Amino acid sequence: MIYDDIQKAIDTGAIIEIEYTKNDGTASVRHLSDVKYSDEFGNTHIQAFCHKRNEQRTFKISRISRVTFINTPNIITPTKKTPYRFDRSKRIFKLYNHDIDHNN
Repeated sequence: MIYDDIQKAIDTGAIIEIEYTKNDGTASVRHLSDVKYSDEFGNTHIQAFCHKRNEQRTFKISRISRVTFINTPNIITPTKKTPYRFDRSKRIFKLYNHDIDHNN
């Protein structure tokens, strides 16, 4: 069930809430987005953006006791930035020197 829910989160890009127990026995609830299998540990761990810690984290799947799919407006999913494309034809480049030919 946990593995199925993890796979569904990976496939759909859903935000999930997990109950997670660390190696020392400390339990916590985390909201995760951008879930994927770990590059370092494979399909026994997931990497995701942890909204509690506000950074990418790795979680061992066998330590996850519950997965809940959430849709919460106060959770902001990180977005990939579109690279800026330089455009010489934009007006700002013509403001300061009208004599420059920008097409060379």
